[in-house]
Amino acid sequence: MPSKRKKGSRFKFLGKKEFRLALLGVIFLSAVSAALVISGGEPTKTDGSDSGVLTKPPSTGPVRISDGQLIVNGEPFFIKGVAYAPTPIGYSYAYNIFGDPDIYTRDLPLLRAMHCNTIRTWSKVTEGFLDAAYNNGVDPIYVIAGFYVEPYNVSSETYRLAVINEFREYVRAYKDHPALLMWAVGNEVNYEVSSIWPGDDNKLRDWYTLLNELAKVAYEEEGDTYHPVITANWETTHIGETSLGSDDNSMNFLDAWGVNTFRVDAFGDVFQYYPSSKPLLITEFGIDAWDTIGNKEDEATQSEYDALLWDQIVEASNTSAVLGGCVMGYSDVWWRAGDPTSHDTDGDEMLSFPDGFNNQEWWGIMRVRDNGAGPDIVEPRAVYYTLQEKWA
Repeated sequence: MPSKRKKGSRFKFLGKKEFRLALLGVIFLSAVSAALVISGGEPTKTDGSDSGVLTKPPSTGPVRISDGQLIVNGEPFFIKGVAYAPTPIGYSYAYNIFGDPDIYTRDLPLLRAMHCNTIRTWSKVTEGFLDAAYNNGVDPIYVIAGFYVEPYNVSSETYRLAVINEFREYVRAYKDHPALLMWAVGNEVNYEVSSIWPGDDNKLRDWYTLLNELAKVAYEEEGDTYHPVITANWETTHIGETSLGSDDNSMNFLDAWGVNTFRVDAFGDVFQYYPSSKPLLITEFGIDAWDTIGNKEDEATQSEYDALLWDQIVEASNTSAVLGGCVMGYSDVWWRAGDPTSHDTDGDEMLSFPDGFNNQEWWGIMRVRDNGAGPDIVEPRAVYYTLQEKWA
């Protein structure tokens, strides 16, 4: 592991929006250089109409969705997931955690002991990470493989062509790995696009057409044994809107919707008024472990609320096509709100949270301790043991 950033070093604050902006230059340049002609066969038309709508047949692969249920190796599979991005203390989001076996080999045994069966990532994974997660089929942890999409460029033909080819290569590289559960294209891109261009439906429409095109690419590469493709949408906002091309008919290659939602003590109308017939996965849920009002760590409240939310996910799955959920997140991430060598507590106002604030560096089911040149020490919080019991 490279040496860590020292105290007092210069590090620009990066919030959610700034994080995406910081990646713009690197991703756009790589996108331009990667722009190639798209190849691959068209799927057959199966709906029997003259509308031009294309659909894909049910998958015959080891992972498939059937009658609103996820099936893995012939058995029903309910996602007991953790959103995973354990950036070490002293580093930014750019650190390649999936290229560092010291990190994921530290974490995977702890996740197995928790009875976690799924990891969701925000960025591209590596073969080494997938191998370690699968563990030769012994208590495997399956992976929802993330893929970043730059919201600023969803309308750029050059970028769209490049990112389609980048995703094609990603699918081609890992489509046959036994650890692969799903492809997750983009994270809250609808939120970012609507923040950058408020009220511009054309930009949102460009995002959803790109999303469906990327899902189509996965099917072209995998064929009849394809894995499900999802996105992590911000809330249920914009889902099912014909004018945006996010309705079921338009999203004919997307297999399910992922939704990041932070309603805290109740999911509200997320399940009741979910505007799609596609299955639903809660791709992020939970609260942070810092009490801003009391100025102290509060793992008991985090555990209580996360457990309540998990119970609601399970209850919803009894009556609708809910595939499970991914708790946010594995470990505290120190770069999110300031100097990455300090554990900051200057939270953003979030009225739905128990203390009224969201502290972005305190979301972990694990707290982290600096370990010098070695991997950070991770220590389970109460929520780890609470979910461990529920997931057993």
